[in-house]
Amino acid sequence: MWRTFFDEHRTRWWLRDCDHVGQRVTLRGQPHIRNPGRIELGSDVSIDSLPVISHLVTGPRGLLQIHDGVSIAHGAAIAAHCHVLLGEGAQLGPFAMILDTDFHRTGGGNEPVEARPIHVGRGVKLGSRVTLLRGARIGDDAIIAPGSVVSGEIPAGAKASGVPARVEGDDAALDSREVPELVRRALGLAELPLLTDGPHSLEAWTSLGSLNLLLSLEAAFGVALRPDEILGVRCVGDLVELVARARTRVA
Repeated sequence: MWRTFFDEHRTRWWLRDCDHVGQRVTLRGQPHIRNPGRIELGSDVSIDSLPVISHLVTGPRGLLQIHDGVSIAHGAAIAAHCHVLLGEGAQLGPFAMILDTDFHRTGGGNEPVEARPIHVGRGVKLGSRVTLLRGARIGDDAIIAPGSVVSGEIPAGAKASGVPARVEGDDAALDSREVPELVRRALGLAELPLLTDGPHSLEAWTSLGSLNLLLSLEAAFGVALRPDEILGVRCVGDLVELVARARTRVA
């Protein structure tokens, strides 16, 4: 009885910076919590911080909601600068990372970038070292394979894997942000380009930039593209259609 009493009070003390803590929350080790925003823990939540500490962090306007029955393995890092929701019964494997912001713009100084909510549905299983990037949405009961990176939407009940994660049996499907994100990285842009952006509006989209895009697209999506196909593209939306057609041929 005394041991149970001590464990409960120790747990409450270590979670004292959370705004709401449900019943029967269990800790293994002591998590690192920094909460200038709001953290809500449901009942029967378990958080493991042994042998590696797990981190729960919010920004000043961030909301982290962890619903009933969620289990978080050791080494997890969850940062909510906007909104992160973990649905009832979700399971996070070791070293899972959930980040609703990139923290800083590439080449854009130290200004924080726009955060986008992350939604993890009920019963979702994230394998070890899975990373969820801003804007990720995972439907109920979906399974994400170890080492995968999710930046878009995974339907309910689906199994997904890879970098970026793709639904098994649907290799030709494209997430709406995959190609724009690749364009951003290949051209060294500070922000995600619009589908209407192209050589006319992006200074980095030169002949050399087109070559970088060609190589990056082929490597990322496992397709073969001709240089003249890239040169004929007028905007990012054209690239999306080009890659989708090429992946359909491969599939």
